[in-house]
Amino acid sequence: MVIDITDGIESGKVILKVLATNTTSITLLTEEKFNGKVIQPEVSANRTVGEHGLAMSISVQDNDEKHLFLLDSGGLSQTIVENSKQLGMNLNDVEKFVLSHGHIDHFGGLAGVLPLFNKGTEFILNPNCFNQNYIAIMKSGEVIPAEDLGDSLRTLEKEGKLGLNIKLPILSKNMINNLVDQHGIKLVETNEPVKLYKGIATSGEIELFDKEEITKGIYIMKSRKEFETNYFRDETSIYINVKDKGLVVITGCGHCGIMNTIKHGQKLTGIDKIYAVIGGFHEEWNPIEKIEEKVKYFEELNPEIICGMHCTGFTFNKLMSRHPSHTLGIVGTEFHL
Repeated sequence: MVIDITDGIESGKVILKVLATNTTSITLLTEEKFNGKVIQPEVSANRTVGEHGLAMSISVQDNDEKHLFLLDSGGLSQTIVENSKQLGMNLNDVEKFVLSHGHIDHFGGLAGVLPLFNKGTEFILNPNCFNQNYIAIMKSGEVIPAEDLGDSLRTLEKEGKLGLNIKLPILSKNMINNLVDQHGIKLVETNEPVKLYKGIATSGEIELFDKEEITKGIYIMKSRKEFETNYFRDETSIYINVKDKGLVVITGCGHCGIMNTIKHGQKLTGIDKIYAVIGGFHEEWNPIEKIEEKVKYFEELNPEIICGMHCTGFTFNKLMSRHPSHTLGIVGTEFHL
């Protein structure tokens, strides 16, 4: 499968803004090495709120045309609504909203955001977002096979061997249908790539070139005793082709694996050069050997901007900071692409 975004967008026409993520700061300084491509909010973030969630806006100024897209809504409705006001982002102007996957730290703000959209705004999600997710992580780091989880879950819990054991809040299809009907939103359920604008497209279902790269410890729960390996068929990323710069890869959590997500984008668009990778890379649970592998991959890829936030984790950012492309993303960080 391919999608044509070879028309691209001229450099300087796209601004990506972080509206919700785990960290806020008014003392993180803008780094001169990016020559205005990455701008930190500094004192303008004095009233913004951090949470375990993610939301980013993509604004395009193309000649006389202005377009605004939104990826995710964070986990709490008031976070994205209030942060947007503080940062001068009018959510009423959003034309298309993309949900990256069906986890509450990305869809939790929907009830506060959808009523702000104008009638006819498109809401794009993969129908697999409605699956029930379950997290079960061993303290030892051992991965529990999905087929064994149902029979062993209670025993492992009683023995105190689980570090995490959580049934995640499910994205309610009825709630979504009620919200879109009530507010005149156009719901687009698809696992296919969608062209948002010239040079900008969603990933559709991300190809798994290496299944070992997916996030371990998250399962699809079919019943109390029936679990499936979660290959994150609901996950959607966004790709932007910036003329003469290359491909920008924007992720929600990167559960499919950040390398798989990049390779999928290269294959889908036919654009090999990577300009920037921004979003959640979900390296927090990985051993240092796996993280080193990702850092080496990025160093060889050599993009201009690498920003792993939200679920990316301290270790990845610590190791990645040795590369000149690395930067930190906080609430209010702007990427002038």
